[in-house]
Amino acid sequence: MPPIVHGSSLSLDPIIEEEDVESREALLINKKLKSVLHRGVERYLSYESVVLPKNTLKSASSDIVNLSVDQPGGLRGAVVDLHLDDNGCLKRLAQIVADPRHPVKTVIKLTLHKVLQPSDPNTLHLHSGYAIERCCKP
Repeated sequence: MPPIVHGSSLSLDPIIEEEDVESREALLINKKLKSVLHRGVERYLSYESVVLPKNTLKSASSDIVNLSVDQPGGLRGAVVDLHLDDNGCLKRLAQIVADPRHPVKTVIKLTLHKVLQPSDPNTLHLHSGYAIERCCKP
């Protein structure tokens, strides 16, 4: 039976579970994806706004973290290429470099898909699904 210690307090604040670290990384990737998607659409396409289903980028961000975590360099050695599939025509919108000081070991290609019959021609509507693939550099 473990001893009972009186008069001392134990704080669990400094304990960080791996899941919490991954979710923080995924949140950072999610924020960056939103930013580069907005800028990419603004720069390369002629839409006034973008509509995508809730949790699409959140799910993609988690997948990006999971695909890079076991690779050489981890997330720091990864580059994410963001593409838009517009009815079979693939357009590159942006690239996310996690840490420019680290050599690139992994390239992750994230492809979002445009809804074919949008209700508003000035708004880019995206599907909730996406394609993601990982390539490792030699």
